[in-house]
Amino acid sequence: MKKLPIGDHTFAAIIDKGYLYADKTQYIYELLRSGSNAFFLSRPRRFGKTLLLHTFNELFSGNRERFKDLWIVRSDYVFQKHPVLFLSLSMKSNIPGLLEANLLSGLKNIARKANLTIDGVSSDTVFGNLIEALYEQAGSKPDSGIVVLIDEYDAPVTRNMLNIKVAEDNANTLHEFFAALKKPEVSPCLHFTFVTGITRY
Repeated sequence: MKKLPIGDHTFAAIIDKGYLYADKTQYIYELLRSGSNAFFLSRPRRFGKTLLLHTFNELFSGNRERFKDLWIVRSDYVFQKHPVLFLSLSMKSNIPGLLEANLLSGLKNIARKANLTIDGVSSDTVFGNLIEALYEQAGSKPDSGIVVLIDEYDAPVTRNMLNIKVAEDNANTLHEFFAALKKPEVSPCLHFTFVTGITRY
């Protein structure tokens, strides 16, 4: 029998190590064929949200080989490669300004790995500019749209509920941050967006 992936929540690690994986790729396929390109999933902890995002990451990175024994590889799904911006908001955010600083750090780290230099002093500006730069780097074509995966979007608020001032400041920061996705110069660059959390604010 295959071993259970206890403590391993990345799709790549589970597949590469031969751990047990419950094939849910048919549901993923149906979701991708639903006609929508932006999704929000609110579920309790330990529900598999992070694993799902890692599965999307491998799928949109064009890593067909990792899906060779799964349902989706036998379907008509085309493993088109897309630039993926994958960010977890499970970051330190317990003092004013810390969330903004860590968002900037995370985004600039993604830019650095893509060999891009991004302008901007606020996280929302850098977020939008990074999406535009990744799209341009990929050729600015409809089939090269950016995939945005955000895990634990609400962590900076839920983890600071005993400090209302910080929680409110973080909520305002996140409002501006996510608003970048709706900017007229950014939204045409997007192919797929999936955001997860445990609450709905």
